[in-house]
Amino acid sequence: MIIVARTLDLMDVWNLYFWLTLLITFIVTSVTVRLPPLSRMDDGAEDGEPEAVPGKRLATAWQTGLEVAEKAPSLHRSVALNFKEGLVMAISILPSIMSVGLLGLLAAKYTPLFEWLGWLFYPFVAVWGVADAAALAQASAAGLAEMFLPALLMAEADFATRFAAGVVSVSAVLFFSASIPCILSTSIPLSVGRMLVVWFIRVALSLLLAVPTSHLVQTLVG
Repeated sequence: MIIVARTLDLMDVWNLYFWLTLLITFIVTSVTVRLPPLSRMDDGAEDGEPEAVPGKRLATAWQTGLEVAEKAPSLHRSVALNFKEGLVMAISILPSIMSVGLLGLLAAKYTPLFEWLGWLFYPFVAVWGVADAAALAQASAAGLAEMFLPALLMAEADFATRFAAGVVSVSAVLFFSASIPCILSTSIPLSVGRMLVVWFIRVALSLLLAVPTSHLVQTLVG
């Protein structure tokens, strides 16, 4: 978020940017999980939460925590294991971040791909009467490739547009250079198609909230 804020010259309003982005991301997530395709997914678990007797939740949580701690490996083994897994993840993710990010920049600069994709989001921006509605919609679409692309593409825009782009960069969450490959490498049953639907919903909701919020912030700091 700091890199996004610096790129968009929003560090002067860092507190507002941070807390409003956090709030908007929370709201978008709260709504998204209640919409298809996420709402139709099985949320059961083999190892569910322990049954807690009413009035004894704290005691149950404490006892469960102690039982888990007893089965945990020693501190030095935990540190070594986490370091190893973190290193492997970094080695796996960094090439995709750099390669997909570069391809995304090239696609944004030399092809009309994100311009076409951006028209899907145009109504969610234009409804607020924004002058740079098309540019912001297209930049938001570019975030599918790499989360920093909206910030890079909107770095020279007016304050309200830059602020909205900064919020959407974070609240969209899903992008092909990192988060989508990470999810695909886990046992979470989310296909690329489902994630694209979730991404569209998140970006659309983010724009609906971020654009009026950015104008409010502009008025406050004005």
